[in-house]
Amino acid sequence: MTNSTKIPPFPSATSAIKLVQDDITDGFYIIGIEDTARLIVSDLNCKVLIKKEVANEELISISSFRKGIYIVRITTATGMVAKKLVKS
Repeated sequence: MTNSTKIPPFPSATSAIKLVQDDITDGFYIIGIEDTARLIVSDLNCKVLIKKEVANEELISISSFRKGIYIVRITTATGMVAKKLVKS
C-alpha cells in the first residue's frame, strides 16, 4: 500500500485574472483583482521592467517598452498567475 499525498492546485480565483491591452494608451489593465496585487513585468531575458503594487483596473503603461513579448506575474493573497503580454 502506498501513501500518496496529493498537492492541491493553486486556488482557482487566480484564473479569473485577465490582462486587457489598451492600444490607445499603450498600456494594459488587470481585471479580476479583489484587493491589491504584486505586479512584476519582465522580458524574456528575465530582466524586471516593472515591480509594484497594483489595484483592480489600474492602467499599467508600457509606452517605453520595445515591441516584443513580456511575462506578467501577478501575485494576490490567493495565489500567483503568469500571463504573456505581446507589444506590437
